[in-house]
Amino acid sequence: MDLKITVDKDRGRVEIIGDVDEKGAEILKLKLQEMNHLKTVEIDFRQVAYIGSSGIGKLLLFYKNLSIHGGTLSVTRLQPDIFRLFQELKLDTIFSITAQS
Repeated sequence: MDLKITVDKDRGRVEIIGDVDEKGAEILKLKLQEMNHLKTVEIDFRQVAYIGSSGIGKLLLFYKNLSIHGGTLSVTRLQPDIFRLFQELKLDTIFSITAQS
């Protein structure tokens, strides 16, 4: 898994390339911790075919820390299977999610 991160003032964007397994989830957690102070963060899932429970847990932890500081999270361009999983887990009621178009 690789990450492409861009930050512009108080906005951040993370593009995940590859699957978010346990090892990837730890990498993601470390990189996202550096973005807790931002106002808006978008995580692009276009190139993610799999995310494990540890990855979902890291997203929830990041959302919690970001929202404490008044920030918002959006997870975009989810592949259909992951989009359905996020809906089933009701993550769409916690932060914004969009499917790949």
